[in-house]
Amino acid sequence: MKVKTFIPRAYFCNSLQLNLSEFGSENPTEKCIKRLMKDTKSEFNKNHVKLFVIYAYEYAQIMLKDYSSKFSKHTYTNAAKFTILALKNYLNLTYRKICDLLDLSGDICKILKISKAPHYSTLQKFFKKLPTKILHNFNDYIVNIFVNKCEIIALDGSGFTSDHADKYYAIIRKKERKSYIKCHIAIDVDSRLILHFQTQRGPRHDTKFADASIRKMKRFKSHYIVCDKAYDTENIRTIINEEINAFDIIPNKTNVKTGYFRKRSRYVFRKPIYNRRNNVESVFSVIKRHFSGINSSRSTKLLNKETKLKCLSYNIYRSIQLNQI
Repeated sequence: MKVKTFIPRAYFCNSLQLNLSEFGSENPTEKCIKRLMKDTKSEFNKNHVKLFVIYAYEYAQIMLKDYSSKFSKHTYTNAAKFTILALKNYLNLTYRKICDLLDLSGDICKILKISKAPHYSTLQKFFKKLPTKILHNFNDYIVNIFVNKCEIIALDGSGFTSDHADKYYAIIRKKERKSYIKCHIAIDVDSRLILHFQTQRGPRHDTKFADASIRKMKRFKSHYIVCDKAYDTENIRTIINEEINAFDIIPNKTNVKTGYFRKRSRYVFRKPIYNRRNNVESVFSVIKRHFSGINSSRSTKLLNKETKLKCLSYNIYRSIQLNQI
């Protein structure tokens, strides 16, 4: 699959090697820019945090307005505040600690074009007011840059807890938290980008999310939709085959007796393609390792939004890797 390249403007603005006089003209050609990327790639790879900030800020400048209201103080742009929230997830910090870190980091403040770190309550209020629709539009923009058509799409769900207590203590005291946020994602297996995400308070079965997620995948014109055995229902298979015009690669449950597509899958099931479903498990593993599987919010609405922000932050992180391929 051919992947497009996204080069943020800040990538070159923060490079010490970019000098127009070296190219002999005021506007460097595309060939010169590619050569510059090759020369500076090793330099930026040494600091992944700085690179994440540059890409997140560039995406946010495109997707967000500068200020939410004309009556605000106009001290911090929405793009800068969103980037700080994404960096908070990336480094697994609290609101207070990320502000303390910004006070010590002149490089990050320079990239975000701010003179000092905002108060932690500024970030909390911005996150609370941030519309969930913006996160979905943000994600669609990143996906459209790198993905035109998907050969294989994989679906799966996982839980994100908000319990900070020690696991052993919770078990012996019988106070283990049973509720969590169920996150359901659909990914492009080749690029490992999240194409669509949904969140809801759990426990909740994966099939509750499946119908809406699969219908969202119609525009990618995929050949195969890969899911685990939990998605083995006739309704889901009908949507995949008749509405999406794709093949369902879903293993059968035991003793399947009804359903045309369920009985047909015994003969058309392709094990090598199903094995690529492991990529969606890898995506969840990366999200929980880099952005934490524990949410810090309290209300269900903010817990859902925080989980979606982690999925979006993962796509920003993954787009950096795709640019370096």
